Amino acid sequence: LGFLRYGIYPYPGNPVFLEVENLKTTPTNRLVDPVGRWLLWYATKASLIFGSATGDDALVILVSLTSAVRYYKEKVQMELVGSVTIAPGEDGYAFKFSRAAAQGFCQRQEQQWGTPVLINERTD
Repeated sequence: LGFLRYGIYPYPGNPVFLEVENLKTTPTNRLVDPVGRWLLWYATKASLIFGSATGDDALVILVSLTSAVRYYKEKVQMELVGSVTIAPGEDGYAFKFSRAAAQGFCQRQEQQWGTPVLINERTD
């Protein structure tokens, strides 16, 4: 139902933050919710395990197209950091989660939808 690509930086070295590099869902004619929030939940959980950012420092970052700004601000409740240039002539918007905000996002997601369970797990 979706695709997520992220990187944990710096690499090599002691990981500080996670960058969501690509987040897509299918079908492409609808917003990424709720599949997108689950993919983001997965990446955010990884950032809480591997990232060392503390306080208000960015633990999770991503750059959004203009069409998804409202989604990240309202549904995901990420902090809008500011505008950035994605490519020549293409503007985007940077978002972040601090450690506390990342934990809050994961808790809200789990309270609303439950905790995911692994299916098709082999027992042999």
